[in-house]
Amino acid sequence: MEKAILKVPSIIQKIMTMADGGLRLFVDTQELNTEDKTNVMGLHKKIGWFIFADQPIHEEDIKDLPEVKLESGEKSPSARLRAVLFIFWEQQKIQEPFDIFYRRKMELFIETVKGKLNPE
Repeated sequence: MEKAILKVPSIIQKIMTMADGGLRLFVDTQELNTEDKTNVMGLHKKIGWFIFADQPIHEEDIKDLPEVKLESGEKSPSARLRAVLFIFWEQQKIQEPFDIFYRRKMELFIETVKGKLNPE
């Protein structure tokens, strides 16, 4: 199976810090042709590696990337949790938008786990 590597001209428009120490990036692309748009949509919600350079990326630049280790067709644990929370949100007919509900529930879970950590 050929690896899907998306290379499109883009700009990082906004960066937010996350409670878990990660970053949320808001990336805007330049106008894309139909094939690139299709490729972007095909990668939506898939786990992978984000690579950004202020110049064109060549194959030799990315030859040593570590593999993402998921079984064939397997969703990441975070994707599974998000999907379960979405079903719960739908079934409970919760009025707030899902993205706000999801963030609130994840923060609650994070704070619960942090509360169980041993102080250093």
